[in-house]
Amino acid sequence: SGRDGKTVCGYAGLCSSNQETVSSYQVSSSVGDTCSECTMIAGELISLLENQQVDAILKGVISEICTVLPISNCETTLDGYFDELVALLKNLDGKTLCSLVGLCVDTTA
Repeated sequence: SGRDGKTVCGYAGLCSSNQETVSSYQVSSSVGDTCSECTMIAGELISLLENQQVDAILKGVISEICTVLPISNCETTLDGYFDELVALLKNLDGKTLCSLVGLCVDTTA
């Protein structure tokens, strides 16, 4: 179907054509710090949501999922939830998202 991990990785610009599976991200001095790692990953995720190719791939995945889910109006329903989730995530920064899921804790309180 063309939606394997390597294809998605390539569309997202995270893989090169020479069998590398991860791009050459700079490893920061905060490796091991869960909040910093989450913030970096969340920031990448949020920026990927701006990419129209990634959006199209995810919509295709929704379509494929709906072929096996016994939900009436599955594609319309999931597309609606997906669009709402993407809109919400685009309005957050990485640290806020990680705070919401409990991976960044404000210790100043």
